[in-house]
Amino acid sequence: MELSLTPATGHSRPRQLSLWDRHWRQHGACAGSDTNLFFADNRSCGQEEALEICASCPVRTECLAYALDERFPYGIFGGTTPAWRRDLLHRRPHVTSWRGLLSRARAEHMNRPHRTTTPVTRTHRTQSAAHGTHN
Repeated sequence: MELSLTPATGHSRPRQLSLWDRHWRQHGACAGSDTNLFFADNRSCGQEEALEICASCPVRTECLAYALDERFPYGIFGGTTPAWRRDLLHRRPHVTSWRGLLSRARAEHMNRPHRTTTPVTRTHRTQSAAHGTHN
Protein backbone atom coordinates (compact mmCIF):
# COMPACT_ATOMS: atom_id res chain seq x y z
CA MET A 1 0.00 0.00 0.00
CA GLU A 2 1.39 3.40 -0.96
CA LEU A 3 1.46 6.09 1.69
CA SER A 4 -0.35 9.23 0.70
CA LEU A 5 1.65 12.20 1.89
CA THR A 6 -1.29 14.55 1.79
CA PRO A 7 -3.62 15.00 4.73
CA ALA A 8 -7.17 13.76 4.76
CA THR A 9 -8.29 17.38 4.80
CA GLY A 10 -8.22 17.52 1.02
CA HIS A 11 -4.94 19.16 0.01
CA SER A 12 -4.23 18.23 -3.58
CA ARG A 13 -1.17 16.35 -4.79
CA PRO A 14 1.34 18.57 -6.56
CA ARG A 15 2.09 16.10 -9.38
CA GLN A 16 2.07 12.44 -10.36
CA LEU A 17 4.68 10.39 -8.53
CA SER A 18 7.84 9.34 -10.37
CA LEU A 19 9.40 5.90 -10.06
CA TRP A 20 12.01 7.42 -7.71
CA ASP A 21 9.28 8.83 -5.45
CA ARG A 22 7.39 5.54 -5.33
CA HIS A 23 10.58 3.63 -4.48
CA TRP A 24 11.63 5.71 -1.47
CA ARG A 25 8.06 5.94 -0.16
CA GLN A 26 7.84 2.16 0.04
CA HIS A 27 10.83 2.12 2.40
CA GLY A 28 9.75 4.95 4.70
CA ALA A 29 9.44 4.38 8.44
CA CYS A 30 6.06 6.11 8.10
CA ALA A 31 4.62 3.46 5.77
CA GLY A 32 1.42 2.27 7.39
CA SER A 33 1.28 5.18 9.85
CA ASP A 34 -1.66 7.51 10.23
CA THR A 35 -0.84 10.30 7.78
CA ASN A 36 -2.70 12.80 9.96
CA LEU A 37 0.22 12.58 12.42
CA PHE A 38 2.42 14.17 9.76
CA PHE A 39 0.00 17.04 9.22
CA ALA A 40 -0.86 17.79 12.84
CA ASP A 41 -0.89 21.29 14.32
CA ASN A 42 2.45 22.84 15.25
CA ARG A 43 3.97 21.47 18.46
CA SER A 44 1.20 18.96 18.96
CA CYS A 45 1.63 15.41 20.20
CA GLY A 46 1.04 14.19 16.66
CA GLN A 47 3.84 16.33 15.28
CA GLU A 48 6.24 15.08 17.96
CA GLU A 49 5.29 11.49 17.20
CA ALA A 50 5.84 12.08 13.48
CA LEU A 51 9.30 13.55 14.15
CA GLU A 52 10.17 10.48 16.25
CA ILE A 53 9.13 8.18 13.40
CA CYS A 54 11.29 10.18 10.99
CA ALA A 55 14.32 9.97 13.27
CA SER A 56 14.83 6.28 12.43
CA CYS A 57 13.78 6.46 8.79
CA PRO A 58 16.18 5.04 6.17
CA VAL A 59 14.82 7.35 3.44
CA ARG A 60 14.67 10.58 5.41
CA THR A 61 16.95 12.39 2.94
CA GLU A 62 14.78 11.44 -0.04
CA CYS A 63 11.64 12.53 1.79
CA LEU A 64 13.21 15.86 2.70
CA ALA A 65 14.37 16.43 -0.88
CA TYR A 66 10.84 15.73 -2.12
CA ALA A 67 9.31 18.25 0.30
CA LEU A 68 11.89 20.91 -0.54
CA ASP A 69 11.61 20.43 -4.31
CA GLU A 70 7.81 20.53 -4.12
CA ARG A 71 7.87 23.46 -1.65
CA PHE A 72 5.40 21.79 0.74
CA PRO A 73 4.24 24.53 3.14
CA TYR A 74 2.73 22.05 5.60
CA GLY A 75 3.46 18.67 7.19
CA ILE A 76 6.43 16.79 8.57
CA PHE A 77 8.77 15.55 5.85
CA GLY A 78 12.24 14.09 6.23
CA GLY A 79 12.25 14.82 9.94
CA THR A 80 11.65 18.55 9.44
CA THR A 81 8.88 20.97 10.25
CA PRO A 82 7.41 23.43 7.76
CA ALA A 83 9.16 26.31 9.57
CA TRP A 84 12.55 24.59 9.30
CA ARG A 85 12.06 23.98 5.56
CA ARG A 86 10.90 27.57 4.96
CA ASP A 87 14.03 28.82 6.69
CA LEU A 88 16.27 26.55 4.61
CA LEU A 89 14.56 27.55 1.36
CA HIS A 90 14.96 31.20 2.31
CA ARG A 91 18.67 30.74 3.06
CA ARG A 92 19.34 28.70 -0.11
CA PRO A 93 17.09 30.20 -2.84
CA HIS A 94 19.52 29.29 -5.63
CA VAL A 95 19.09 25.51 -5.17
CA THR A 96 17.06 24.23 -8.11
CA SER A 97 17.13 20.52 -7.20
CA TRP A 98 17.26 19.49 -3.58
CA ARG A 99 17.11 15.88 -4.71
CA GLY A 100 20.31 16.37 -6.70
CA LEU A 101 22.04 18.37 -3.98
CA LEU A 102 21.20 15.97 -1.16
CA SER A 103 22.01 12.90 -3.29
CA ARG A 104 25.45 14.31 -4.10
CA ALA A 105 26.05 15.22 -0.45
CA ARG A 106 25.12 11.71 0.66
CA ALA A 107 27.38 10.13 -1.98
CA GLU A 108 30.29 12.33 -0.91
CA HIS A 109 29.68 11.44 2.73
CA MET A 110 29.52 7.71 1.97
CA ASN A 111 32.75 7.84 -0.08
CA ARG A 112 34.64 9.73 2.59
CA PRO A 113 36.93 7.52 4.66
CA HIS A 114 35.50 7.07 8.12
CA ARG A 115 37.77 6.65 11.10
CA THR A 116 37.04 3.61 13.17
CA THR A 117 39.93 4.03 15.58
CA THR A 118 41.57 6.92 17.33
CA PRO A 119 43.67 8.97 14.96
CA VAL A 120 47.41 8.31 15.06
CA THR A 121 49.33 11.30 16.38
CA ARG A 122 52.95 12.11 15.91
CA THR A 123 55.11 10.61 18.57
CA HIS A 124 57.37 12.97 20.42
CA ARG A 125 61.04 12.31 20.63
CA THR A 126 62.06 10.66 23.83
CA GLN A 127 63.54 12.86 26.51
CA SER A 128 67.03 11.42 25.97
CA ALA A 129 66.89 12.06 22.23
CA ALA A 130 65.70 15.59 22.85
CA HIS A 131 68.71 16.26 25.07
CA GLY A 132 71.17 14.63 22.71
CA THR A 133 72.08 11.71 24.99
CA HIS A 134 72.40 8.20 23.64
CA ASN A 135 72.43 4.82 25.36
